[in-house]
Amino acid sequence: MNKENQPLIQPLKLGDLHLRNRVIMAPLTRTRARNAEHVPTDLMLEYYRQRASAGLIYTEGTFVSDDSQGWYGAPGIYTEKQRRAWQKITDAVHNEGGKIFVQLWHTGGVSRPELRDGLPALAPSALDLGQQVHSLNGIGMSEQNREMTVEDIKNTIADFAHAARIAKEAGFDGVQLQAGYVYLFQQFLHDLTNKRTDSYGGSIENRARFLFETLEAILQVWPSQRVSVKAGPMMNEHGLLQSTQTTLEMSAYVAKKLNEYNISHLFLMRQLINLEKTPIAHMAGDAVLYHFRKIFKGQIIGNSGISIEQANRLIAENVVDAVAFGRDYIANPDLVERIRLNAPLNEQRSEHFYGDSSHGYTDYPVLQEVAAGASSR
Repeated sequence: MNKENQPLIQPLKLGDLHLRNRVIMAPLTRTRARNAEHVPTDLMLEYYRQRASAGLIYTEGTFVSDDSQGWYGAPGIYTEKQRRAWQKITDAVHNEGGKIFVQLWHTGGVSRPELRDGLPALAPSALDLGQQVHSLNGIGMSEQNREMTVEDIKNTIADFAHAARIAKEAGFDGVQLQAGYVYLFQQFLHDLTNKRTDSYGGSIENRARFLFETLEAILQVWPSQRVSVKAGPMMNEHGLLQSTQTTLEMSAYVAKKLNEYNISHLFLMRQLINLEKTPIAHMAGDAVLYHFRKIFKGQIIGNSGISIEQANRLIAENVVDAVAFGRDYIANPDLVERIRLNAPLNEQRSEHFYGDSSHGYTDYPVLQEVAAGASSR
């Protein structure tokens, strides 16, 4: 495989969108919206503009309401002020020829009262999920949350639909429903965190009801080919978000049912931690991608710990259709060009992954700047 025929840099039709390459920027929480109104900033505009050569950008997780808050410094997409700020960002990305989806986010029980005006977090059941929370004064632990009433569930579905409308008005190319990892929808899907006895708990079908009612509400706003869902069995294996004997069955049910909706694509994570002693140990590495390729009939974007060489192989073998890069995109705004030229990547500065300044955010050099610096020495 030579540099110019790498699968990663070939175009892709994703839903009804034409992407110029298959190098996707993963959703990355960076905490640069540290203001009381959760409004995206001009610094964020520059960050996304720099990375607009990606085939597709996903924004960081973006809150759909005040109730959904669970990470200090993350932005929202439910007010007019937020809409105007996001409009500037989508315009900047589009002016560079890029495409951008917003990830719609509710953290559920992975929150703390100080992030919610002193109120307990909303979750499927009144439990402490045992999760770390990025709060105002650093990392704290989750606390006992409040079980959502049916009215809370209906209001949350309406919040997602409202945020989807704001996203459309802000010029996004589509939306992604964050239904995976450790957040609200996964908490409903997961048997250790959902102890409800009503129509949103118990059976697999009931535990998935909230997710699909929310998806259907979003599909009243967006055509299905502009809607992505992030889902799958991978969690952080801490507290109550640990895989069980039913985890894979639950995730397979969701993926199979998603086939009915003709969505743009499924966003699927590989493992983030060692699965050796878990019930899903056999899903380690690329196995989860191969497994769900047999279940989900649409396009799949793979994510988490995938190297450039590995990404090219997975696409060539039709295991995934594109690959989303996270930390590599943090450190390399021109990642597509570096892949095209087989150029070295910048060193990552993990101490600045979260912060409130341009350091480790918009100050990573592109190849031309690296070359200019080398020639001046």
